[in-house]
Amino acid sequence: MNKLVRFPVAFMLLFTLTGPVLSQEKTDFSKNGAVHDQVIHAWNHYFRDHYAAELQKRLFEQEDVYVLYDVQIGGLQAFTEMTRRCKDLRQIAELADLLSPVFSVLKPIPGSNNSTGWICSGGNICTAYGLLGKEVPLCSVQFLGLLGALATSISENIPPDQQTVALRTFVKNTFNTMAVQLDRWLTVDYFSSVQKRLQATVADVKDKNSGYYFTDRDLWYLTVLSDLSELQQSGVQAASADGKNAFEALLNKKGNIKKIFDLFVARSFLTQSPNGIRAEIDKGFWKYHFDNRYAGYTGTQSPVSWEKEGNGEWKMRSLVQWNSSYLVQDAGWDISHSRRLVPAFETFIRNRENIKRVWGAAFDPVVLCKAYANQIVEKLWNGNTRYPLFSNLWSGDNGWYRVAYASQTGRQFAGYPPYGLSSSIPDGGYAVWGAIQPTLHTIFRTIFQLSQSDDTGAKSFMAQYYPQLSGNRSDIIKRSTNHFAFLSDLVELPLKSADKQEY
Repeated sequence: MNKLVRFPVAFMLLFTLTGPVLSQEKTDFSKNGAVHDQVIHAWNHYFRDHYAAELQKRLFEQEDVYVLYDVQIGGLQAFTEMTRRCKDLRQIAELADLLSPVFSVLKPIPGSNNSTGWICSGGNICTAYGLLGKEVPLCSVQFLGLLGALATSISENIPPDQQTVALRTFVKNTFNTMAVQLDRWLTVDYFSSVQKRLQATVADVKDKNSGYYFTDRDLWYLTVLSDLSELQQSGVQAASADGKNAFEALLNKKGNIKKIFDLFVARSFLTQSPNGIRAEIDKGFWKYHFDNRYAGYTGTQSPVSWEKEGNGEWKMRSLVQWNSSYLVQDAGWDISHSRRLVPAFETFIRNRENIKRVWGAAFDPVVLCKAYANQIVEKLWNGNTRYPLFSNLWSGDNGWYRVAYASQTGRQFAGYPPYGLSSSIPDGGYAVWGAIQPTLHTIFRTIFQLSQSDDTGAKSFMAQYYPQLSGNRSDIIKRSTNHFAFLSDLVELPLKSADKQEY
């Protein structure tokens, strides 16, 4: 069986012989530097209107709540954090104006004692998966992560007596909505699940039972709880009685909420290495997960293909017969889903004391974040300083991921090959971790330079592995929210000495 080596052979030969012709000019990534100016210009002339149009069309007209998921992951979280770092007060206010209308489409959740949420009543995904007329909790909590980031940025950067009525209203509505929805989601049954998972070990995982997983929803709950603690400690109050009552109810759940933080820490598996501690998320708990069933297969042959039959229907054909040797014992999250770690650590690091004070959870987010950053450098990165690539799974395994994913919705998708998720690293927000991991700082600057290069080899490499960051330099930022996010994350990284536990 053919195996892919640590770096694809054809590209290794090409790039070793030629190498890119990179610009030798020093790019200014600081506040008011060239990259910051480019991001602000793109926001002013394209992306502000782009996101407004997306929300108008999909949320207000089609009632498709997946737009909440898409705008968070598609650049707005990164831009929001950049405006926080750079204190871009005008853009912070514009973000609040952009997002404020979403509160107007909150609707009563059936059977929830008048609690409100975002209900999906349209769109391809809700239609295909039978979600019409229902709340999609992942979309909602992920969007709350964005709202919380913006609300805390307003609270941090603009003194209360200088906040406009619109800004104060946005912050109060955010607090209110986070409290109400968290109180509804964090039920007795949910806490029972947390307790069960706290007691579980990898040895308990015998099949595809997802009841043992630490999930992205769990991590978003912690992210929103962290932002909520910051707002409460800064004196923000709920906009209405339901929010006030919900927050008081959450305080009464403090002991159980602490256990969610404990679960995250417990599922951050630590390994001592010569260069420091490394961390993996949910190591081994996802070894039987359906999307990971080919995680140990690193061949060049796609495991499946589709053929169109005479009746016009597509039929999947297996090209690589699955066997148990393709299971990876240490499989945890993939590097795309784990991008949720970035906004989580942004707020954990800001709110270490607030989390302890309000929710009773004590851990060192700086040390833990650096351990995750070390894992990228030591286990995910291919080690090539000129043409960086990253393994598909957080464990460092690099087999095929999500083979035949979502075929039930009519999508003919073979899966992600080795290194197929590499673009998730630059456009997933991990660039901000260059502040605590110097090697990452170098890697992301290299990817930026490759995206700017006119060299044929560099263009070919970027088109294959980082397509959202490649293309015509003059219009790439207009057509790629991924590029917009990447550049936002690169601006004014607060580099610190490696021996200082700062971020």
